Amino acid sequence: MARRKAQRELEKGIDLKDKGKFFDALQHMQNALEVFSDAGNAEKTADTLLEMGKTYCQMGENDFAQESYYNSLELYKDTEDLIGEGYAYVGMAEILEKRNRYDESRNTYHKAIKKFKKAGDSEKEAKVVSHLASTLEAQGAYHDAIYEHERSLEINKKEKDLASELYNYGRILKLKNKIKANKPTKSEFLILIGYLGLLILGELVTTYYNMEIGLLIHFSVLAALLVQSSLTKSFTYATLLRSMMVLPIIRIIGLTMPLMNIPTLYLFPIIAIPLFASSIALMKIQGINRKRVGLIGGNLKVQLIIALTGPFLGFIEYNILHPLPLIHTFDATNLLYGVIILTISTGLAEELLFRGIVQKNAEDVLGMAIGLLYTSLLFTSLHIGWIYITDLIFVFCVAIFYGYAFQKTRSILGITISHGLSNSVLFLVMPFFIF
Repeated sequence: MARRKAQRELEKGIDLKDKGKFFDALQHMQNALEVFSDAGNAEKTADTLLEMGKTYCQMGENDFAQESYYNSLELYKDTEDLIGEGYAYVGMAEILEKRNRYDESRNTYHKAIKKFKKAGDSEKEAKVVSHLASTLEAQGAYHDAIYEHERSLEINKKEKDLASELYNYGRILKLKNKIKANKPTKSEFLILIGYLGLLILGELVTTYYNMEIGLLIHFSVLAALLVQSSLTKSFTYATLLRSMMVLPIIRIIGLTMPLMNIPTLYLFPIIAIPLFASSIALMKIQGINRKRVGLIGGNLKVQLIIALTGPFLGFIEYNILHPLPLIHTFDATNLLYGVIILTISTGLAEELLFRGIVQKNAEDVLGMAIGLLYTSLLFTSLHIGWIYITDLIFVFCVAIFYGYAFQKTRSILGITISHGLSNSVLFLVMPFFIF
């Protein structure tokens, strides 16, 4: 009898909440909560706390709402109610969104998405993905918001949810229009050019004049990027600056490591470790998944064609640089180890960073064409140490090719293999042949 009465109290409270009578609603919900709690009914207690959280949220009492959602979440976890956990996370994420704590909000939305996905509720999963997109839109990250709306749209199509399909189509069209109208300011553009110039200056000084002064320039660039990315109000601009911080780090690590007794081939994986760590950290900070940075197969036939350009590119570059071999003898074992090391350490590490992350962020700020050009110039600047101007032109052309391939396929599979094979032919194969 008491439980049925408590259920009626809860239903009455929900009805009053829907009518906007929040204080009366909370009183009825509190009555229900006491009964369910005393009876040890964790599921109903959690449901009541969830509804109280929604009520407090509509009243603008975010602290009380957050507490109610959190308490309901703990009970849903105890009862292994995935749907309930998902709803609690959504409520907590909405409050964080209201407080403009967008990064935390997205992390919480992601938790809700995982719960609904695990529970097999695609409809709720799609709706939460759309909510997540709204946090990106609020920060001006329109490309990322479109990606999330498209992800939601895919689920809508499978579920044949026409109303949600139309909503997501509408948001995508509006965001595309915003992208056309959203251009970087003149000062932002000039600052990016300035950073490129400083990176080039640092490389030139390091190569031709004084390594210590070159290091000082790179340290200065790193410090400036760190400070400015923390102070700028533009989310996409700050994200680009943060991703560019890895570039001076690459050079600083390369010049300050104790490399005396390490074979040259094994320097590549040593330097690649901080590149992978930086890429993973940037992905986590930006809240982007592996698909967003091109860690997918894509059209395998197209990726194979791109990959097969590697030996040809390596042959061309060898005829420019004529480097010494990175292995002592040309045999199957040394060649296999070398190819694996170079493909992972230069191919995957560099393409994930430059194409998957830096270029993606540059495109968000500068647009597709200028973003591709800017990333290619950044990539080329780190090859100044090879001295030959012909090689810089070649590297720039290759960077444009790889960047364009990434734009068209949104996969780094083919360009990763191409890059690895190119360096393998350059450093492992061609030095043993005399033409």
